[in-house]
Amino acid sequence: MAALAVLAVAGCGSAVDVPAAEGAADPGCAEVLVLLRDVDELAGLPRVPTTGQSTAAWASDDRSTRVELRCGVELPAPTTDACVTVDGVDWVTADEQGSPPFTTYGRAPATRVDVTGDVTAGDVLPGLAGAVGALEAQRACV
Repeated sequence: MAALAVLAVAGCGSAVDVPAAEGAADPGCAEVLVLLRDVDELAGLPRVPTTGQSTAAWASDDRSTRVELRCGVELPAPTTDACVTVDGVDWVTADEQGSPPFTTYGRAPATRVDVTGDVTAGDVLPGLAGAVGALEAQRACV
């Protein structure tokens, strides 16, 4: 019985597999992650450990609803994809069904956010704007 209790506790704290982006070692990513360290909850989801460098995640206990952030992804080129501005940060997203990823636009390094389950990008992007917005905007959506 004690072994089952240990396994249950270990399962709650298991890391979410969020692969590091190619540019994860960029010093700008370190800045973003330092600013995110106090974001213990996002859209009602608690922060959980991740496996990759320059990543963060917030998830339900069963991991069915989660937000995954990866800093250091490829910078989006000028695009006709949808662009939304949230608290001064531009995010581009493909017009896909489901929950398409959102990637910062005009800031280096770029940060990608994937949302699954019962939350939407509108629930989470405002909570991330302070950290990713600390990187200087070099371009803006038009």
